[in-house]
Amino acid sequence: MTVPAVSRMGSWVLDRRGQGRGVRITRHPDLHAINLSVWRESVCVGTVHLSPADAAEVVQALTTQLAELAVPPPPPVRPVGRVDELEARIAQLEQRRTPRWRRALDRLGDVRPSGGPGGPTGIVR
Repeated sequence: MTVPAVSRMGSWVLDRRGQGRGVRITRHPDLHAINLSVWRESVCVGTVHLSPADAAEVVQALTTQLAELAVPPPPPVRPVGRVDELEARIAQLEQRRTPRWRRALDRLGDVRPSGGPGGPTGIVR
């Protein structure tokens, strides 16, 4: 965005997203007002005239919002109680569970060497 010339009575705040967006803040002593105008490229797309008291409210609102952004959000709260109980129960059940491969071998029978050392192995039922 090419910023149009502003008299000593105004200033610009450009949108960080770019795309030619910005806000122009201009004081009008003759009207006893502050004018906020929203711009896209070199076209004014909206204005707001504020009395000094209204402008002070805008500044206060901005200050409050900035202060809230400066405070890091609290860590997520994990529900305690029931969830912890369920997780502990699941862990107990998983520890007692016989692995699938072990259950399959148990159904087949014992595996024992046959034919002496180094000999073939077989399944004995």
